Order: sequence, then structure tokens, then C-alpha cells
Amino acid sequence: MFRPRTPFFRKSAHKHHVLCEYRKLLRQTKQFDPVEQTYLWSWIRERFHHNKRQTSPTQASQYLSNGTWASLVMSAALNGSTTQRQYISDLAYGRTGYLKDVAQQVREFHHPTKPCQTIRDVRPRSSRIHQPHKAYWIPLDLRVFSVPQHLLDRIRDEDERDRLRERRKRQRRELRLAREISELTNAVNEGNHAVRDSGLLPEAFTSVPAVAKSPFHIPGVAGNPLWIPPRIKLRLDPPFVQHVRASSGFELYKVNGRKPPHWLAAKVAASYRKLSHRLHLHEFYYYFAQDLKLEEEFEARLGVYDPGYWIYASNYREYLRNKIKESSGNGSVDVGSCEMGAEEWDSRAMLQRAMQ
Repeated sequence: MFRPRTPFFRKSAHKHHVLCEYRKLLRQTKQFDPVEQTYLWSWIRERFHHNKRQTSPTQASQYLSNGTWASLVMSAALNGSTTQRQYISDLAYGRTGYLKDVAQQVREFHHPTKPCQTIRDVRPRSSRIHQPHKAYWIPLDLRVFSVPQHLLDRIRDEDERDRLRERRKRQRRELRLAREISELTNAVNEGNHAVRDSGLLPEAFTSVPAVAKSPFHIPGVAGNPLWIPPRIKLRLDPPFVQHVRASSGFELYKVNGRKPPHWLAAKVAASYRKLSHRLHLHEFYYYFAQDLKLEEEFEARLGVYDPGYWIYASNYREYLRNKIKESSGNGSVDVGSCEMGAEEWDSRAMLQRAMQ
């Protein structure tokens, strides 16, 4: 069976056709009354989002045909067709169709403690599974449908508990990020030599406003990230995670740019990995040079004179020794302990001392 190299849903022509149809339908909804407009806008958006991952050409064509039919129905209703106008009004006000069944479920809901989730989101179960975020919810329109007061009270109480839970979670997240930045700031400002190898010089992070505002302080350049306040509180202003309410009404959490940058964490981690690699190479070349020296002595006894290999290994080991001293500070790693026996060698402990 022939299969095209590029699937139809990845072609620009198909995407352009779908977006044009989607925008056309949304523009037509603005000409109806508020209740009908809310109904049409919500369900057009829900259907397009639900079917946007469709990979079957037959099903995609069928869904686009349904969209074209809905556009024709709305056009006829706007052009004076009483039948089509009444059809849309009955659907929006719950006299027929899916919302009529939803309103019946709300009226028949009886539970001593649980809230009625259908009031929050009237979408079908398949849509709630595939698009669970609150941004895609379609709440029951209280302008049209009457809901018992005790169900509304339960929903309000549950929303308050959710907001309190999210606020506590946000505070814990901000406190953790503040501690990480505080530890990193202290390590850099104190001149941690392992961090210095990553290109960060002492006072790269400054908490003095006079220095931060001086013309010599360039944020984000030459190891000088943006200014960090001197006292990191539980919640910074602006916070790391900011609660935002969009114009469409739903709420979300936006991460601001004051969190530790990824490039900084990557450079510090690379510095530690490089130091660890050099320590292990230093250990290896110590034993390698000893083996080469013994081998040359054995060959000399046999009458074969081929020296120089163990000297090369010792020179490279000396080069590694100097690099380790430069990256870990003067004497913070005792590379001379490599000359001890194998039982006294512990490169992991040396690495931990270098990271302190």
C-alpha cells in the first residue's frame, strides 16, 4: 500500500484550511446573543481541540464537513432563517440536545458530601480525559440553568481548598528555589574554586544595589547574571511562580525569569564532571607509569633498550596534577596522596573535598 512521505496533517495546506475554518466559525459566533454566543464559541473550540490529533484522512474529512455544515447553519440563522435560528436557540438554552441531558443529570444528582462535577465541566467524558486542564473546561451556564444552592456551596468550598493547596505548594516551591539561589550565590561570592572553573568569578552575583546599578555591572554578561536581592524572602517580588488570570477567565501559573538559569547549572555540573575525570585519570597514570617503569627494567635485563614511555606517562600525570590544582584551588586537593598505596587512595573522597 502506498504511503505518502509527508502525512496529510503535517502539510501546510491542510493546516491552513483547518485554521481558516476555525476562525470563520468563531467570527460568526460574535453575531448571536450572549448565551448563544457562549454556547457556540465553547463547543466549536472544544470540538476542534478534541479532534486536532486526528490522523485518519477519512475522519478528518468528516470533521471538516461537520464544520462546514455548522458554518452554513449559522449563516442561514443570521440571514433570517427562523428554523435554523430556533434550532441554535434550543441547543444553547437546553431545550433540546446535549445540554438538556446535562441539566437533567444535575437535577437528579444526590450525594451527601461530593460536589456535582458536571456543573464545573459539561464536556463528554472523552474530552475530559484528553483535555483535563481547566483552560478547556465548559462550565454550566448559570444564566440559563438553575442549580441547587447546596451544590454551588460545595463547589465554592472545594475551590477554596484547591486554592489553599496550590498556594502552599507554590510557597514550598519558591522557598526551595530561594534556598538554591542563596547557596549558589554564597558559593560564587566566596570564591568556590570548583565554580570558578565554570567561568564565574567572585562577586559575579552581587547583592549590593550600588554595585548592581553601576555602569561596570553588565547583567547576563561576563559571569554577571541579573541582580539578586540581598535578603531572599519566602516570596520574592515578583515571585518565581506567579498566579495569572487570563482574559478568557481561567487561571494558570507562570514561571518568571528570576529562577536559576539553566546555562549556569550546566556549567557548574560540567566543571565538577571535568574535575572528577581528571582525578580518575591522575590515578590511572600513576599506576600506568609504575607498570611502564617495571616493563622497561625487565626489557633492559633482556638486553632490549627502549626507554622513555614511563617518562611520557609521568609528564602527562604532572600536567593533570597542575590542572587539578588550578581547578580546585591551591592545595584543596592533595594530589600527592596518589603516590600512596592502593588501599589509601580514595578519589571519591578527594572529589568531595574539592567540591566543599
